[in-house]
Amino acid sequence: MSPIATLLSPRLLGLRNTMIRSERRGLYAGLGLVGLGFWVALFGLMYFLVGQFWVIEGFGPFLARKLLEMLLSSLFVLLAFSNVITALSTFYLSDDLALVIGLPVSRTTFHFSRFVDTMFQSSWMMALFGLPVFLAYGLRMDAGLSYYGALLVAIPALLAIATNLGIVVATLLVNNFSAQRSRDTMVALGLVMVAVLFIGMRSLRPERLVNAQEFESLAAYLSELQLPAPTLFPPRWASEVLGATLLYSPFPWIEAGLLVTGALASAAVARWTVAWGFDTGWSRSQEARAARFYRSSGFDWLVRPLPPAWRAMAGKELRVFARDPSQWSQVFLLLGVCGIYLVSIQSLPISAFQGAVLQAMKQAVAFLNLGMGGFVMAAIAARFQFTAVSREGRAWWVLRGAPIEPATMLRAKSVLGLVPMISVGLVVVVGSGILLDAPPSLLALETVATVLMAYAISGLAMAMGALWPDFQADTAARAASSPAAVFFMVLALVLVFVVLTLLGLGVWLLLRSGGGHYGAAAIPVGLAAALCVFAGRWPVGRAAEILWARGL
Repeated sequence: MSPIATLLSPRLLGLRNTMIRSERRGLYAGLGLVGLGFWVALFGLMYFLVGQFWVIEGFGPFLARKLLEMLLSSLFVLLAFSNVITALSTFYLSDDLALVIGLPVSRTTFHFSRFVDTMFQSSWMMALFGLPVFLAYGLRMDAGLSYYGALLVAIPALLAIATNLGIVVATLLVNNFSAQRSRDTMVALGLVMVAVLFIGMRSLRPERLVNAQEFESLAAYLSELQLPAPTLFPPRWASEVLGATLLYSPFPWIEAGLLVTGALASAAVARWTVAWGFDTGWSRSQEARAARFYRSSGFDWLVRPLPPAWRAMAGKELRVFARDPSQWSQVFLLLGVCGIYLVSIQSLPISAFQGAVLQAMKQAVAFLNLGMGGFVMAAIAARFQFTAVSREGRAWWVLRGAPIEPATMLRAKSVLGLVPMISVGLVVVVGSGILLDAPPSLLALETVATVLMAYAISGLAMAMGALWPDFQADTAARAASSPAAVFFMVLALVLVFVVLTLLGLGVWLLLRSGGGHYGAAAIPVGLAAALCVFAGRWPVGRAAEILWARGL
C-alpha cells in the first residue's frame, strides 16, 4: 500500500492546500454549511417517511424495505454512470499521466491508485444522499449492531462494483471510439442512463404501492411488495442484506457472499481490462479534435440581430458550441427530460378530485411548475453560462487583451445560453399548464415569469462563473461540478423561491380582492420583475470589473 499512498499523496496535499490556503476558503466553508444543512434536512425527511411506513400495520416493514430497494437501485445506477466519467478523467485524460507513467512504479500500483482516486471522487454522491438514508432507517427501525456492521460491508462493496464497472466501460470506450467522438459517446450514455433509470423506476410501479385496491387480495399486495430486483443485480444483494438485519430476519449469507465476491471479481476484471487496453486508449485520448464549420457564413447570419459589439464574441461562442458535441448534443438530453416531465404531469391523479377543488388544484400545480422550470433553467445555466469563462482555459489572455468592454464581453458570451434556457423553461412551464387546462391569464403570467427568471439566472450564472473561473478544468462538465457551481445553484434556487413567493402573493391578493383590484397585486409582481432585471444585469457588470482587476 505504500506506493499507492505515495501516488495518492499529491492529490491529498493539493486538496488540503486548497481548503486551507486558497482564496476560496470562505466559499468552501459556506458550501460545507449548506451541505450540512441539506444532509440534516434529508435525514429528517427520510426519518419521517420511514416512520410513516413503519407504523402501517401488517405490511409497513415491506413498504420500508421496498423503498430501500428503490433507493439503492437508483444510487447504484447514478454511481455507475458517474464512475464512467470520472474513470475517463483519472485514467486517460489527467494532466499528470505523462509524469506518473514515467515513474518507476508497476502498472498494478498505478491501476489501484487510480481506482482509489476514482472511487473517492465519485462516492460523494453516496455520502451525501445515501448516508442520511441509511442512518434514518437504522435509528427509526431500532436496528441493532448487525445492521451497522452490514452497512460497513454492503456499501463499500457496492462502491467498488460501481467503480470497477465504470473503469471497464471507460476503457472500452477509449479503445473503440476516436477522441473526437468520445464526448458524443458520453452524452449517449447519459441518455441511456436517464432512460434506464426512468424505466427501472417505472417497472417497480411505485404508484401501485399506495393503492391497494388494485390488487385482488392482501396476499397479492404483499407479493407485489416483495417482488425482488433481478437476481444478478448488486443493489438487490445489498437490499437483502440490509433488509434482513433491519427486520431481524435470518442473515442472507448467499447475498452477502455475492456482494463480497462480486467486488473482488469486478476488481479483477477491471485490472485485466486496463492491462489490455490502457496503452491504446491513452494514445487515442491524445488525438486532437478536427475543426469543423468554422468558415461557415451561417454563424454570422445567426448573430446579425445582436448589437455590433456583441457579434464577434457571440459568433465565436456559436462556432465553439457547434464544434463541441458535448455541448450541442445536450439538447437531446434536455428534450428527453422535458418529455418525461410532461408525461409525468399528464399522469397525475388530479382527476380524482371534482368541481372547484379540481380546478383549484390544477391551477396550483400549473403555477408551482414555475419552480420546476426555474430549477431546470438553473441546471442549464450551470452547464453553459457558468462555465463560459472557464472554457477559455489557457487562451483567456486573448479575450483579456481584446478591444471590448468587460461587461459587454460577458453578456455576449451568455446571450446564446438564453435560447435553450427559455425554450426548455417554456416547454416545462407552459406545456404543463396547457396539459392542466390552465386559464390564458395564468399561462401569460407563466410565460413572462419564465423569460424574466431565465434572464436573472443567466446573469447570476455568468457573474459567479467570472468571479470564480477554473481555467485548469479539462472539461466544461468538471467546471460545472465545482464548489462554486454548487454555490451558484443554491443562490439560483433561492432566487427562484423568492420570485415564486412574490408572484404567489400577488395572485393571492388579486383573488382575495375578487379580481377587480390590481393595485395591491401589482406591488409584489413588480418587485419580482425588478428583482429579475436587477439579478440579470448588475452582477454581470460588477463581476466583470472584479475579473479584470485581478489581472488574470
